[in-house]
Amino acid sequence: MRLALLSDIHANVTALNAVLEEVERRHVDKFVLLGDLVNYGMRPNEIVDMIRSMDDKFVAKIWGNHEKAVMDNDTTRFATDRGRAILHYTQKHLSQESIDFINNKMNCDGTCSLEIDGKKFLLVHGIMGDPYWGKFTPVELTREEYAEYDFVLTAHSHVCHYFEVLFKADSPSTRNKKKTVFINPGSVGQPRNINPCAQFGILNTETTEYEHVCVPYDIVAEQELYTDEVDVFYKDRLTLGI
Repeated sequence: MRLALLSDIHANVTALNAVLEEVERRHVDKFVLLGDLVNYGMRPNEIVDMIRSMDDKFVAKIWGNHEKAVMDNDTTRFATDRGRAILHYTQKHLSQESIDFINNKMNCDGTCSLEIDGKKFLLVHGIMGDPYWGKFTPVELTREEYAEYDFVLTAHSHVCHYFEVLFKADSPSTRNKKKTVFINPGSVGQPRNINPCAQFGILNTETTEYEHVCVPYDIVAEQELYTDEVDVFYKDRLTLGI
């Protein structure tokens, strides 16, 4: 199976459209959503409608910290007033249909495990122990709890990564090693790796081949949708991907 790994779309419809056009050219079978579908962008209902229209193509859709904060009306872990203000913008504009989809059609735990092509996957927006807000650091690569998985798919940082870690195991045929691959596909709608392109990943679950994909999109068109209701910071950061 060829999986498209999407995360941190953040209501950026223009970016997601560009990603879906690229996916169409690459013949992807299924999708994974690793959280943060809404907030920061100006079109939360439109982005939910897009995902709803292709719901049967997803093998999993988990909440991120922004779904959690929107649904719980909890801004205590936001670091800035502008972050709290844009969350309230999203809450004010979300339709009941969108709220129902987020509550009923997405996994609200921020994490889930599944098996595909005989390989065990862990999906978590943040990290084990703090699935919504936890930040992935090199320390996570040493935690033995991850060793039971073949792939650990994370998000939240808006910065892509790919690591192969060999844990100790009772397996003479593999010289007592067990491999776990850690992947963050980056952000579709709010990249922060100094690359403004919409970013996602494609994983072949049979061959384990992985590709990180960066797609240009019309950033100015998306920026023009921003209103005075939200801080200009969220519009301006799209220009450089910061």
